[in-house]
Amino acid sequence: MTRLPRRALFAAVVLVASAFARDLAAQSGDPLLRWRAGRTLALSGQVDSALRVLEQAGAGARTAGDNAIEQATRRGRADLWMLRGCADSAARILREAVATASPGDRSSADALVRLLASRKAVAEARTVLVKAYGNVPSVGSTTTSESLSFLQGMAAVELAGGQESAAMATLNSALAIAVRLHEGDMTARREHAVSDITEENVWLLFDLAQLRRTAKSTGIHSPREHARIMGNLVKAWPMIDVLPDDGVPITRFADRLVMRAALCAVDGSACPAPIAAKGCP
Repeated sequence: MTRLPRRALFAAVVLVASAFARDLAAQSGDPLLRWRAGRTLALSGQVDSALRVLEQAGAGARTAGDNAIEQATRRGRADLWMLRGCADSAARILREAVATASPGDRSSADALVRLLASRKAVAEARTVLVKAYGNVPSVGSTTTSESLSFLQGMAAVELAGGQESAAMATLNSALAIAVRLHEGDMTARREHAVSDITEENVWLLFDLAQLRRTAKSTGIHSPREHARIMGNLVKAWPMIDVLPDDGVPITRFADRLVMRAALCAVDGSACPAPIAAKGCP
């Protein structure tokens, strides 16, 4: 019997999971279950279906008073509107999310910083970042998850402003903190690490790989280094990319689809493009 390559098998599993997610969303009134179903649909590239389910999840979470899930659905919807090319709609949703976030929940601010940076809105992105982390002592220098998120946002702001060397230095500082965080977490050391790639540094390395690919500076631009990092990420991805059930972290659907395409490329297969409707709200 012919065996499917591991990544081809993964793609088949995603298709089955997306069908199950549609059924689950249709049957369930639980906002958390709808959130998970919407996330599954988004990761299979089914933008329209994911948007509908996430909107239902958000409405249910709002009725139930579950702000964490409502925030997660807003970040997810913003990601999906970005996939449809509707940056203004995505920014509006994230600004609403930041304004209604619970104290200490900076995930929507992190997402808004990334979106604004991608649009070269440097001043606003920096303002959102500083306001979100202004009450965190020694942020950026302490060994905390807040320092990682802050430095990652700062790197995005610096890159948007054309400061490629500064962005690379900031990412390297964050990577050093990620190593210390990982070494201090015995559970993560055992369960979520593949060679030098860990749960703490995986998105930092992804951002560094993209910087290496897109940089204009000759000392930073390196297609070879981009390929090396992405190759390592592809090998580690199935174990490292463990999505939490609470939906609190940044969704990053577009970047996850980039990784999905990289997984398919290893097998020589092609992942279907996201199915996106036309028009922006």
